[in-house]
Amino acid sequence: MRNSVKVLLKNIVLVRTTLLLTFSFGLAFQSQSAELSQQDIDDIRASSKEWVNTYNQNDWKELADLFTLNATLMPPNSLAVIGRQNIASWQEKYESGFRIAFEIQEIAGSNHIAYVRGRSCVFIPDDKGGFGVDVGKFLEIRKKQESGEWLIDADIFNSDAVIGSELVNTCPFITILP
Repeated sequence: MRNSVKVLLKNIVLVRTTLLLTFSFGLAFQSQSAELSQQDIDDIRASSKEWVNTYNQNDWKELADLFTLNATLMPPNSLAVIGRQNIASWQEKYESGFRIAFEIQEIAGSNHIAYVRGRSCVFIPDDKGGFGVDVGKFLEIRKKQESGEWLIDADIFNSDAVIGSELVNTCPFITILP
């Protein structure tokens, strides 16, 4: 009985030590993990604005430079597209003539990684010289580079519309075509 009490006490001490070390490590890690600064958020917003402007010019090579070298683009109903050059080729093949508008709803992250979540309106050319609008959403993961630039490392987007439905005539959050 005496040995079992000693074993129990050793186990209690071991568990307490493990919990204390785990808690201390968590606090140390947490203190090294800083939230994004206002400057980081402003830089990400500016980079997003640059992305929209470049997209609307259909300059796919320039747009690809806003992604990390091995970025992943995850378009709807399609395989993932990996790498800057492949992203540029995919966009040129499937989105030439398109225009886009964003509404960023959230930017958050810590240190050198952030996510950007929002709504989008993709303006798709129709056969009458106008545009139909596909309203959707997007989620980006951005990584801060040594230069301070926030590049897109992963980008996923999709439509709010049911497959096979008609495009709408307007974007719910803008009044002027971009």
